[in-house]
Amino acid sequence: MRYHFVRVPIVLLTAVLLLGTVSPACTPFPEPDYITYTSGLPGARDIAVVRPDGGHAFILTDDPQGLSSDNFEPVWDPNRQRIAFLSNRDGNVEVYVGVASEDAPVFYRITNSEFDESQVSWSADGNRIAYTSEDHEGRRTVQHVALNELVPTAVVFGSEGETDAAWSPTDNLIVFAKLKDNGESDGIFLRDPSNVNIVQLTAGPHHFPTWAPDGKSIAYVSTQNDGQQDIYIINVSALGPTSEPLRVTQDSADDYNPAWSRDGSRIAFISDRSGNADVYTISPNGGGLAMITQNAVNELSVAWGPDGSLVFPSGPEDRTALFIADADGQQQLTSGATATFPDW
Repeated sequence: MRYHFVRVPIVLLTAVLLLGTVSPACTPFPEPDYITYTSGLPGARDIAVVRPDGGHAFILTDDPQGLSSDNFEPVWDPNRQRIAFLSNRDGNVEVYVGVASEDAPVFYRITNSEFDESQVSWSADGNRIAYTSEDHEGRRTVQHVALNELVPTAVVFGSEGETDAAWSPTDNLIVFAKLKDNGESDGIFLRDPSNVNIVQLTAGPHHFPTWAPDGKSIAYVSTQNDGQQDIYIINVSALGPTSEPLRVTQDSADDYNPAWSRDGSRIAFISDRSGNADVYTISPNGGGLAMITQNAVNELSVAWGPDGSLVFPSGPEDRTALFIADADGQQQLTSGATATFPDW
C-alpha cells in the first residue's frame, strides 16, 4: 500500500494530531522498523521509507499537484508514528512533521520564520521539537517548540549563539554547543528548558553532542587535538558532568558523526583513516575497533537498527544508495534516486 503526505491548512489540524496521539487504526506503518531517508538530489528531494529487507520502498512527500520543493533530513519521533523533516515548500527551509495513515495522511509546518531551520531533535515524550535557527544578526540559535502551541522559544537568551541541539532520550534536557562571538564552539552545555539553569559540560572546540540511549552519557566531536576531529564521551546528569571526558578515538585521522547502538554497547562513526570515509564501530571505552566498510567511495553517515544492524549511504556523491551491514554481511536497500540521511 502506498501512503502520501498531502498539503492541508495548518489551521485545520487538531490538538490531538499535534500531540501525536494517533489511534491504532491510523498507525502510519503497521509493520515495524521502517527506515526513513532522503531521496533525490538537493533542490528536489523527497522523504522516503523502506523496510530493512529492501521491500516496500515508497515516497512520502509526493506532491500530486507537481509542485517542486526540497524535503530532507527526516527524523522519527520516539513512538515512530511521525517523521519530522526540513522543507522549503513554503519558501525558506522550515520544520515539518508528517503523519501518514490510510484514511487521512497529512503533514504540517512546525516553524514559520524568515530564516532557514536545521538540526531537528524530538523530545523524549514526542510533544516538542528542538532545532537550530538564526537571528537577524546571522547568529545560529537553538529553539524549541511545543507541538500543541507552535510558539518557538530560545533555549538560551542573550548568548552569542548555539547549535547542534539534541534532546535527551530519557529526560527533559537539551544538550547543545554554545558559540563564541566568532562562531567557534565554546563547549558543550546542557539545559532543562523548563528552568533557569544552564550547565556547562565541557570547554573547548566541541560539537555534535549525541546522547547514549540511557541518557547518562554524551558522545561528541572535538577538534582540540590540532584541529583533527576525535570522538569523546562524558558522563552527565542534570546537574552537570559526572566524569572527566574520555577520548574514544585515538587515530590521527578525522573521526566524526558518532551514533550510539540501541543498547549503548557500541558507537558507530565515520573516519577517513583508510584514505576515504568509511564506517567503523567502537566500544564506548575506546576498545574493540571494527572496520565495517572498506571501498573506494565515501560513506556519509550511519544509523543503528533495533537488532544491531547498521544503515548508511554509500556510493558516488550524486548516486549514493542505502546499504545495511549486519552479521551476515552487507546488502543494498535502494537503487535509482540518490539516498541520504537515513534514520532507523
